[in-house]
Amino acid sequence: MAGAVDSEIAAWLAAYPAPDIDYRDVDAVRRLASGYMAEHGGPGPRWSRDDVHMESVVVGGVEAIMWRPRGSDERLPVVLAFHGGAFIVGGPLGAERVAVPLAAHYRIATVSIAYPLAPEHRAPAARDAARRALAALADLPGVDAGRVAVHGSSAGACLAAGLALHARDAGVRIALQSLSCPALDSRAAHARDPDHSMLGLSPTLTRESVMAMWEHYLGEVPASDPRLRYVVPALADDLSGVAPAHITLAEHDVLRDEGLAYAQRLVDAAVSVEVDLVPGAVHGFEGLLPDSRIGRRAIEGQVSAIARALGD
Repeated sequence: MAGAVDSEIAAWLAAYPAPDIDYRDVDAVRRLASGYMAEHGGPGPRWSRDDVHMESVVVGGVEAIMWRPRGSDERLPVVLAFHGGAFIVGGPLGAERVAVPLAAHYRIATVSIAYPLAPEHRAPAARDAARRALAALADLPGVDAGRVAVHGSSAGACLAAGLALHARDAGVRIALQSLSCPALDSRAAHARDPDHSMLGLSPTLTRESVMAMWEHYLGEVPASDPRLRYVVPALADDLSGVAPAHITLAEHDVLRDEGLAYAQRLVDAAVSVEVDLVPGAVHGFEGLLPDSRIGRRAIEGQVSAIARALGD
């Protein structure tokens, strides 16, 4: 039986109750996201530091934001990051909460891309942008493209996991795939079996919103279509040889069970996996409340896992 929602998150949920919104209405979702960001000080940087330099770059023809230690002239390991937002909202500043401590404390660069959003750009557009960015990392000054990790949150974690599979097939070494509250399986929202008992019970994400997310992203093309290879990571037949994983999951998350299932498949494929199942957490908790106790702990866990992997 699930435990109680964390007290800090419960207070936030009481102050900002889930809106009555049809997630099939993309414009309404975008207005909601913009309004929230405006009220909470976005979309500008929140964790600026004098010792961390942030700049706009283009990698593989894709606009991105790059963070690195200020004044560094060495070739640094790099994290290729993907923001959350159900494939329809968000931007590269979403990676800031991991990028700043990685640069400040571990001398690791982060490149977070502005991948094309659905439904204007359906799959495989975002997947292909991620692949182009990975292939072009070596073109960025001060980046060691031989030491790369990938990180993503929610929909962005879907892109990160899919890119890790692509990298395996292409012979490109990825040191770690860091997946936070990942959306990995387009079939799960339709499941009725006990393995998906959390569906519909998550206070920040519902079964209906997950179904709408995949509809916006995939359109009319079945996820099993060969053109969409690795767009839905859980559909991959073989996970062996893929990068080690650090997976952050929230107890009260509609996506929790598919994350656990993917982690188990990685274990079964002899892939090294760390799972951080955060009690009391809801979907996207470390983005909604990064300064909360459990938010800070989860971010520190992600940053530490990335730093260990890129330090090897």
